[in-house]
Amino acid sequence: MGHLGESGGFFVAVALPVVLIGAAALAIPFVVTPKGTRSQRRLFLSVLMSALLLFGLSGVLFAVLYQAEGKPLWQVFPQQSQQVCAFLARRAVLATLVWGPLMLLAWLSLARRIERIKAEEGMRLHPMDDAS
Repeated sequence: MGHLGESGGFFVAVALPVVLIGAAALAIPFVVTPKGTRSQRRLFLSVLMSALLLFGLSGVLFAVLYQAEGKPLWQVFPQQSQQVCAFLARRAVLATLVWGPLMLLAWLSLARRIERIKAEEGMRLHPMDDAS
């Protein structure tokens, strides 16, 4: 199959990473955070773990895409592993511009869900007294 060439250049270099990383940024925090958690601290740890996971996935995604475009990262890796890792880490940091805001939206949504659950439990534990 060779490499994807110029015809798929924009799709492979821009659109595909943005779509994949954006979808992962929205989905991973919901998957990693326990469904019934009532702790904002636990949510923070889940979001932090999601961010680290997304950083790693971004680097791997760029490595796969560069390889698909015919750039020999895997062949150079044994001789220049530090340079290749630094190169991929820079790309992963740049990808934060895509997934950072989306992860913040997921975090906000999950935080609101936790507060809603806590409020609902509070209403069930302390019902309003109709007599007063």
